[in-house]
Amino acid sequence: MQNNADKITLAYEKLRKSMPSIGILSRKKRIKAYIEITNIVDYMISADEISEEDALFILSMLMRKFAPFQKSASMTAMSLENIGRKVISPIGVQFAVAARRNLNLSETPHYQDVPVTEEEIE
Repeated sequence: MQNNADKITLAYEKLRKSMPSIGILSRKKRIKAYIEITNIVDYMISADEISEEDALFILSMLMRKFAPFQKSASMTAMSLENIGRKVISPIGVQFAVAARRNLNLSETPHYQDVPVTEEEIE
């Protein structure tokens, strides 16, 4: 039986290896890559491979340690107002909204799809 750290490591590596090409300064390819990766994460959550909390941790690790994902996630976060609300998976929207908040960008309609945490209320 695998412990949680092993599951997270395996999921991280699976996502890193699944990362499609983001091109050179290609907005479309970067957003498409983010959508593909977060769809995989959403599937992993629904298949009980990882929890939602683990998924957000893995995405944040990819953001810090893996430049292609960082570039695709940043581009998606900055372009969120131009992307339909149902195009990105729920976990992808949640992570993109968090990235927008970190960048101090304005709210988009996507914010309605993300639950508010107790920390944000206080």
